[in-house]
Amino acid sequence: MSHELTRIHAAVDRVIADGKRGLLVTVVDTHGSTYRRAGARAVIAEEYTCGAISGGCVERDLALRKFEGFEPRLITYDSSGSDDIVFGLGLGCRGVIEMLVQPFDREHPPSLPPIPDREPVIWTTTFQGRDLLTEVLEPQRAIAIFGGGGDVEPVVTLARAVGWRVDVFRGHQMPDTSAYDAVVVMTHNFLRDVDVLQAVLAWAVPYVGLLGPKARGEEILAELPVTSEMRQRLHNPIGLDLGGDSPEDIALAIIAEIQTVLNRRRADSLREKEGPIHQQSSATAERSEPRR
Repeated sequence: MSHELTRIHAAVDRVIADGKRGLLVTVVDTHGSTYRRAGARAVIAEEYTCGAISGGCVERDLALRKFEGFEPRLITYDSSGSDDIVFGLGLGCRGVIEMLVQPFDREHPPSLPPIPDREPVIWTTTFQGRDLLTEVLEPQRAIAIFGGGGDVEPVVTLARAVGWRVDVFRGHQMPDTSAYDAVVVMTHNFLRDVDVLQAVLAWAVPYVGLLGPKARGEEILAELPVTSEMRQRLHNPIGLDLGGDSPEDIALAIIAEIQTVLNRRRADSLREKEGPIHQQSSATAERSEPRR
């Protein structure tokens, strides 16, 4: 979520730089079905909103409220009733959202968690001496792409759209990729692929994807000392079976597979899932533990 937090920081800076007054809204607890979970944030200012805590209705309602002073306050929206009407709003989810609202301006900056760099950050949101929410904020995910063809750009575009940092290596560059969450090899050059995989598989990169048919991938692996653990991390052919064969189709399949692997999911259809759509987050888990 660090890319979202980066945008929240930028939005707060923008409101302050414009000399305006805004609201920093943090979801600190949820019950039942809600649009976002604990830890979601939004910045709401006059004619400007960044982030999302609902489908837009809660943000609009908060924007219309007149908050006097700069004291933080807890606000609860409850859409668990059968009529689904809350403060004149029709919320699409049957749940309860508890939020901390911090009015702010240049003289009264809000309390914001830092943006993680290379290591996770533990951040606790407090209110009147109480711990409302403890979050484990993960660093921004990073992906390394080896290749220079026209099919690289759609992968870069989609990866950045979901908030990942992307570095593209062309030619014979061989960086240390141990700091990356995923590596995509799409050089279209057999010997170059051999060299890249030999280096990358030796490092503990959680996801390594190789573009090309499985038979070609096996020929490349035959040139390398590969363990079963390395094979487990290697995805060849790369991507999920989504159909389509355009560069954009392939890029979508690649990014979807990386997301699936890093999140330890199976990429099943949600309509086949029993129970809640989302797993309990670390933030919610911390929040729901009894206080001693």
